[in-house]
Amino acid sequence: MRTETVRAATVQAARALTPTVTQYWLTGAPGGAPLPAAVPGQHLTLRVGPRYKTYTVLASGEEGYELAVRNRDRGGRRDHLSPRLHVGAPVRVSAPGGHFTAEDATPFTHFAAGGVGINPVLAVLSGGRLRDWRLFYVDRGAEEFPFLERVQELAREQNGSVVTFDTAGQGRPDWDAVVAGIPVGSTVGVCGPAGMVAAVRDAVERAPGSRQLITDGSAAGTAGGMPPSVEVECVKTGITFEAAQHQPLLDALNRNGVGVPSSCRQGICGTCEVEVRTGRIDHRDEVLTDEEKAASSYMLPCVSKSIGTRLVLNV
Repeated sequence: MRTETVRAATVQAARALTPTVTQYWLTGAPGGAPLPAAVPGQHLTLRVGPRYKTYTVLASGEEGYELAVRNRDRGGRRDHLSPRLHVGAPVRVSAPGGHFTAEDATPFTHFAAGGVGINPVLAVLSGGRLRDWRLFYVDRGAEEFPFLERVQELAREQNGSVVTFDTAGQGRPDWDAVVAGIPVGSTVGVCGPAGMVAAVRDAVERAPGSRQLITDGSAAGTAGGMPPSVEVECVKTGITFEAAQHQPLLDALNRNGVGVPSSCRQGICGTCEVEVRTGRIDHRDEVLTDEEKAASSYMLPCVSKSIGTRLVLNV
């Protein structure tokens, strides 16, 4: 992971929003430097002891940041950092980054948000620059939509609409059907778990016509003609395997015995960055610079894909 400037902070307050989502307020540590300014929707990395994870800034002010953290995943497993985020806990905070924010001027027409992926979408909508939008909001359990009332209020103010999918009762959305109802030429913002983002992206790529897809990582148009699988050669470990493109390359690497560490799994923290020896990459992260993406010497396998049928990685 790249070296970052970090600041000392303290968990000032915490409040349960749903059975699995908690709202936290962070302030600068007593006697320490103030926290860097942040725009709602940006990301930052929290470190507590040896553990770290990337979260979205829900709100920001002179005092610090407001975050919403899912404490347990859909399988009931606890977030590895949240047990340490008790009131008064000391934490280390990276400088905020990212551009899927309240100041975003992208002319979005549609959004898909899963779980706490609603945070950056809420930030963009709260900027007040959009009208006539449509949001597809996905979570598990009727009680697990922490900001439903807020986005519904924004929908009334901005002539938007909100469609909810409770996967506990309805199953997963049929993204092919959802995308088919989105007019050609639309701009779709997607935020959520890596699996959901990949499912929406795949549906957009399969659908006839062109729709621009923008994640809370980086912008990427549809990738027509991308091969369904890629041969991956790993130089350091001497392993070669075939990876299906509809699944994260990060998962394929770990499944085949190449231990690649990861954290956010959304292309925003840089933990899983690997060196590319051979191959062209469809970069879908916000960690690499434009120059680095053009060179394709590195990639983030949690979100990025191979454009060709062969990829050589220095792992």
